[in-house]
Amino acid sequence: MADSGLTLGPVSATASERVARGPDLSTEVGQSKRAMSSPSPLASALSCAIAGSILGVLLASCSVTPFGATDAAIAKARTQSPPGAEAYERECTSCHGGHGEGLTLAPAILGVGGLPTYPRDDTSSSSQTFATSAQIQGDATRVPGQSKRQPFRSAQDVYDYVSSRMPLPKSRAGTLTPEEYWAIVNYLLIANGGPVPAGGVTEANAKSVALR
Repeated sequence: MADSGLTLGPVSATASERVARGPDLSTEVGQSKRAMSSPSPLASALSCAIAGSILGVLLASCSVTPFGATDAAIAKARTQSPPGAEAYERECTSCHGGHGEGLTLAPAILGVGGLPTYPRDDTSSSSQTFATSAQIQGDATRVPGQSKRQPFRSAQDVYDYVSSRMPLPKSRAGTLTPEEYWAIVNYLLIANGGPVPAGGVTEANAKSVALR
């Protein structure tokens, strides 16, 4: 037969030929894989529930211990020193907070680390706005490394500090009565779990009441 010069392309399979060959297995396998990779609604719900439970456990384990005294410590101090509780709430909470946790520039004075032997910042007064001229002068002339106050080793040290520098602002420092200052010192020591003799801390026994 003579070469006609024509080139025939591939002939598409007819419907009967496709039936004879049987189903396309590659297509069926791909569809099965897609079905297996798509989770069911129940599996999705279980996964979300498990993830939520794990997240809750992690958040609980990372919870931060609250600053200041505990509710139980505050209740004990209020019961044992009502005048101290009243004076503290009136004169001290606006700066130091109801649990002594410290607000704005005021340090924490109750709870873990409350009434430390040495101040946390030994370089300057907490706020120059509230400092007296004597305090500012003391900061300016302090030897580097020298503490800005005497160490708190006894109840007398705490009394000497609060009775000369509190409450703020500076115009009110030292304006409370000695009885009010002693009441506040008793309240602070009790709320911090410190040793308080029967009858409370007074001028007569304050030097013998150690804080640590």
